[in-house]
Amino acid sequence: MPASTQSIREIVAIQTSAATVLQRFDIDICLHADESLEQACAGLQLSVEQVLEKLADAAASEHGAVAVDPAGYSLSRLIQHIVRTHHQYLRRELPRLAEAAQKLAGKHDPRAPEFVMIEKLVEELRADLLDHLQKEEQVLFSYIAAMDQDAKVASSPPRARFGTLAQPVSTMIREHKSAERIVAALRSLTNGFAPQEWACPVHSAFYAGLRAFEADLGQHVHLEDNILFPRALALEAELNRRGRKTKRRWQAANLYLNHAALSTKSSPPRMGRTQPHQEGRSDETLL
Repeated sequence: MPASTQSIREIVAIQTSAATVLQRFDIDICLHADESLEQACAGLQLSVEQVLEKLADAAASEHGAVAVDPAGYSLSRLIQHIVRTHHQYLRRELPRLAEAAQKLAGKHDPRAPEFVMIEKLVEELRADLLDHLQKEEQVLFSYIAAMDQDAKVASSPPRARFGTLAQPVSTMIREHKSAERIVAALRSLTNGFAPQEWACPVHSAFYAGLRAFEADLGQHVHLEDNILFPRALALEAELNRRGRKTKRRWQAANLYLNHAALSTKSSPPRMGRTQPHQEGRSDETLL
């Protein structure tokens, strides 16, 4: 947890979420970089205790995520966890990282020419992943959740606009690999997200944000590619197997009913037996 005697530069360097918290209090992390948090708050007439409290809350959210046990989660619950934890994180962090990259590239610091390429890569990552999240949530995740909810009673998977689950899953995995390649390129350009000694607080906070982003993306992709998608594909296969089995039962039942109906039509109606008439004998002699 940061201390009030630490400089703004130090706080931003050790806590990924600190820059966002300080900016909410209108503390310019560049202008006040070498001031202690206490000095910066005094100059802006802010409560240092309140700022420290918000920094602590942000740090707890940053490091206090509960470990996930996918084996104990249903597919629907796992999807909820992924959306609430990782998708929301991406929607919050991608615009912030893109803005910081644009700001740093705009400075045209001759000591950091790589920021022109970094800005392009971060913008590409932002555009690709935000589109990716929308496709996952509106199409793929909706189908998996519906399939999971009906699994106990359904005899076949729900209808979908794609052929089988394998098609959108392969697309999502391909897009995950593309995002990982962009992050790997960013790691290479930033020397492992390590800011130079002369880096300003915005620079340091940006690198810390990229480092945290890489870690979150790794967890996110693992949950989807290695756990959610294989389990969903297995469930779809099981429901298809049930559907084929049910279809065969209906076909057998219909065949039996049709055969029974045809047998009834082809057999003449059975009549009661009568005594033969004997010529030359009256009815009385037959009694």
